[in-house]
Amino acid sequence: MRILQIQGLRALAALLVTIFHARLVPGGFIGVDIFYVISGYLITGLILREIENTGSLDLQAFYQRRIKRLLPTSVFVLFCTAVVGMFVLPAITRDALGRDLFAAAAYISNYLFAWWQNDYQNLNATPSPFIHYWSLAVEEQFYVVWPIFLLFLARYGKRAIFYGISLTTAASLLLSVYQTQTSPIWAFYSLPTRAWELGVGALLLFIPESVWRNRFIPWIGVIGIGIATFNFNENTAFPGINAVLPVVATALLIGSISSWPRLFNDLSNNRLAQWLGAISYPLYLWHWPALVLPSSALGRPLRIRETFLCILLTIVLAH
Repeated sequence: MRILQIQGLRALAALLVTIFHARLVPGGFIGVDIFYVISGYLITGLILREIENTGSLDLQAFYQRRIKRLLPTSVFVLFCTAVVGMFVLPAITRDALGRDLFAAAAYISNYLFAWWQNDYQNLNATPSPFIHYWSLAVEEQFYVVWPIFLLFLARYGKRAIFYGISLTTAASLLLSVYQTQTSPIWAFYSLPTRAWELGVGALLLFIPESVWRNRFIPWIGVIGIGIATFNFNENTAFPGINAVLPVVATALLIGSISSWPRLFNDLSNNRLAQWLGAISYPLYLWHWPALVLPSSALGRPLRIRETFLCILLTIVLAH
């Protein structure tokens, strides 16, 4: 079942990342964190409903659905980006194109980009056109291990599932806080330091509906996302403790959907927001090559008019 408000949140997340890379807002990278909370909530709900209804989980069917949903668009964008990149990227960076293409296609780019010291928040003049695939790698790695983990916990009952998710989320958050201070690039890219964000989304399934009836909760969520968007920047230590703000804010918005004021529903449920939510995945895939490849071809940063044209191109390609 498609939840209209979550489609609106998807649209917001994709737009935030796009305008962050267009250098229009300093903290738009939190769009990735919004995506993670949404994914943890939806995918865990899907898995637990199947376990509850059938007593088990068809892992093969689960993985097939993920592959069919995510892989065709991902591979197509990779192919198009690689072809264009061969013509427009400087020769000095073209040698790394095949290396980065392999990393993205194999869904291990998060670890390889960390190994190669590609700082996502402080990208150099000619960054990899595939660097945004790191977040997809984290999500796909999560999809591989999470259903097996939940299936194991389900053998011991619903309480075991709740405690297992809670402990995993807490441990991942503690590791994220620690590693953000000691190895910030690895903290940014790795699944163990990002899993807590998806875990927070999963934990929403265990919170009673009555908790969300306070009409101020959605406003707190929006304010939290706004503060992170405009106050965070490329020098913000992230994820770690700073990521708690956008993650909890997103969780508050998802949990309190039934209490959203009319303004929020109007903004998220209209035709434009729903359309952007529906194309949010290809929008995320296209936005970075649509911004970085023209800049590389011109040999200079994009001017403001060119930036908006590239954002328009992103939306057209995503559609």
